[in-house]
Amino acid sequence: MKILTVALIGLATLFAANTHADEGLSLGASVGYVEIQDSDPGFDFDANDTGYKIFASYTASSYLGIEGGYIDFGSPEDIVGGFPGEIDASGWNLYGVGNLPLSDGVDVFAKAGFVSWEADSIIDGILVDTEDGTDLALGLGARWNSGGSFGLRAEVDWFDIDEADSVWMASVGFELRF
Repeated sequence: MKILTVALIGLATLFAANTHADEGLSLGASVGYVEIQDSDPGFDFDANDTGYKIFASYTASSYLGIEGGYIDFGSPEDIVGGFPGEIDASGWNLYGVGNLPLSDGVDVFAKAGFVSWEADSIIDGILVDTEDGTDLALGLGARWNSGGSFGLRAEVDWFDIDEADSVWMASVGFELRF
């Protein structure tokens, strides 16, 4: 996964344009705080970790776009039934994105779509359960573009994963626009 991330960043840097583009392709990566809460009988879990995501987006107009990517929810750890427990989760997501330009180079966005995820539940080093599914994903954020190909973004994503009470991520990252 690290090789893919480095390759995407290198490729984007090599081909990035030097003009501000409201429309077109962008690639990026974010890192942030992930929290997973799950209160199933026998598996009461509430923990956080650092997660990351890589994404590609295409903006068809100043107001509408599409975004897809990979998200790693980290491996939050908690005590479960007196033993160390961990949830190791990741997924692929796809969103429709609505943008609202506020000023030159600054906009806010909202996104709605789905996440196709897989999670391993581990107690005391033993894999006790593997689950997967496809569920609703929502997000809100803001981005700033330097006037060139490089931009920064901050966002919060919420995932309505049926197998958990709450899964969300707050992240900051960068975008390279083409």
